[in-house]
Amino acid sequence: MTLNEAMTEMRYSGVEEEDIEAVIETCKKKGITPQNLDKELQSRGYDAVFSFEYDEYESWYEGGSGDSSHKSSGKQNLSRND
Repeated sequence: MTLNEAMTEMRYSGVEEEDIEAVIETCKKKGITPQNLDKELQSRGYDAVFSFEYDEYESWYEGGSGDSSHKSSGKQNLSRND
């Protein structure tokens, strides 16, 4: 990830410009990685932008599998009407 990509992503996530600059400056010293960027954002009160916690969304995945079976039954209904 480039600095421009990181800055753009933070802007889209609603991080203020002065905080973006501070996060970038700090991470230049520590290393510009998604983990370091998120740690710095969180230390300033923002949500993580660059990492995704899959464990938090386990119930979404379980619900999603039910939705896919529902969609396939809808396709069966469409083919019966043909």
